Amino acid sequence: MTRLLKTIALLSLGALSGCVTMDSAKPAMEAMKGQPISVAIAKLGYPDSEMSIAGKKVYTWNNQDSGSYTVPTYNTATTYVNGQPIYSSVQGSRTTSYDYQCKFKVIASQGDIIENFEWNGDIGGCEAFAMRLQKKG
Repeated sequence: MTRLLKTIALLSLGALSGCVTMDSAKPAMEAMKGQPISVAIAKLGYPDSEMSIAGKKVYTWNNQDSGSYTVPTYNTATTYVNGQPIYSSVQGSRTTSYDYQCKFKVIASQGDIIENFEWNGDIGGCEAFAMRLQKKG
C-alpha cells in the first residue's frame, strides 16, 4: 500500500512538472498590452462572451474539464488460523473525480486596444490558456 502511494505521488509530481501556469504566461500577456484585441483572438480563438462595462470592453474565454478516473488499490491482510499466519492480498479500485475550471478575461478600450487581463481558476483549467498565450506565432 505504501509503495503504491509513493508511486502515485511521484507520478503526480512528474505530471505537474510539465504544467504551464498563468504566472509563466504573464510576459506574453504584458507584450499584448497596447495591441488590438485581434492579437488575443489569434492566440485564444473567439471569446465565449463580450460585454461593455464602465466604458471598457471585456472579452471572456471559459474552459471547463471534468471527469473521473479509476486507480487500482491493493490491501494485504494477515489472518491467523490455528496459530498459523495466512497472508492474503485483495485487489480493488477507487474512482476519483476532477473538475477543472478557468475564466480568462481581456479588458480592452472601446477602440479594442488591450489594456489588462484577469483570470480565475485552477491550473487544470487555466493551463490551456497559458499554453496558447505563450505559443509563438
